[in-house]
Amino acid sequence: MVGALRVQEPTLGKGQLELLHLCVALEHRGQGIVKALVRTVLQFARDQGYSEVVLSTSILQPSALTLYQSMGFQKTQQFFFSMSLRLMAVSSIRLTYLLPSAQVSQGPGQGGGF
Repeated sequence: MVGALRVQEPTLGKGQLELLHLCVALEHRGQGIVKALVRTVLQFARDQGYSEVVLSTSILQPSALTLYQSMGFQKTQQFFFSMSLRLMAVSSIRLTYLLPSAQVSQGPGQGGGF
């Protein structure tokens, strides 16, 4: 499963879509499903006129970080969700995928998410 939602207050006024809740059952991993889901979100973002897709992941998920970077996402921020995670040195990483200029002339985020 995967979800995506328009970022309410995108940085610098850019149209951003956030990739959320990417998950594939253990018995179905390694079959290319994750990449297909990410590509679906990227295509949806292009079609809707967004300029970026953003997501957050944890340093506790190195395979996710490697996958996203292999697909063209770039690290843009490292942060802590809470003080307790800071004390445990468990940081989160914000990644951004810059989309080529959208082919669709409608404004960013019309249609919301999926």
